[in-house]
Parts: sequence; C-alpha cells; structure tokens
Amino acid sequence: MRVRPFVIIPLICCAQAIAQSGAAAETRLPATSLYQSQVSAIAFQAVVPEFAKHRERLKGSVKVTFRLDRQGRVKGLKVFSTNPNPWAQETATRMIRVAKFPPIPKKVIAEQGHDWVDVEAEWSFRI
Repeated sequence: MRVRPFVIIPLICCAQAIAQSGAAAETRLPATSLYQSQVSAIAFQAVVPEFAKHRERLKGSVKVTFRLDRQGRVKGLKVFSTNPNPWAQETATRMIRVAKFPPIPKKVIAEQGHDWVDVEAEWSFRI
C-alpha cells in the first residue's frame, strides 16, 4: 500500500489594530482597546476569506497601515511588505477599502484627544 504524501499549507494570519495616540501599548485606555479589537476583527474578516479562496497564491507577507476618520472611513492606505506578493497586496488593499468600519466612539476620541485612529494589520504566509 502506497501512502500519498500531502502538503499542509498553514496560513499564519496576524491582524492588529494600533491607535497612534502616543501612549504605550501597556497604557491603552479601555474604550480605545475595545475599538481596536473591533477594527482588527473586521479587517481580519474582510481579508482572510479572499486569501483562503486562492491559497496557491499565498506567499510572503502583507502589512497595511491606514487611518480611520471619525466616521470609520479608510484614509491614506499604504502597503508594506518585506517579501512582496503583488496579488496579496492588491487583495488586502481592495478588501480593506470596501470593509465597513464603525464610526469612532466618542469615548475613544475623548481618550485619545483627536478624532482619528491609525491602524496597522499584517498577514504572513508560510508554505
């Protein structure tokens, strides 16, 4: 009996939202932390299903940064990758642009002292 080898392609995805308020990660405020978690989950849910449809194209990593305005609209989206993958970069950019992020809560604005949040998300792939 011949055993058929198979390849497992683990998809390592890491998405993290970071509000750039000048405060260290250890001193994040409660409303800001909660909003960051929501934004991170939305970004993850927007991008990962598209990646999963085309696993054969996944390699390298994709890191995006963008700013959410008071209404939750994406502004200034930028892509950074140490191992460029044009398809993954374009897919992440497209999915982040169409994702629906919630408006920034008043408590977050009060905690940060401004009405925007900078977000960073990264997805890494290992084959």
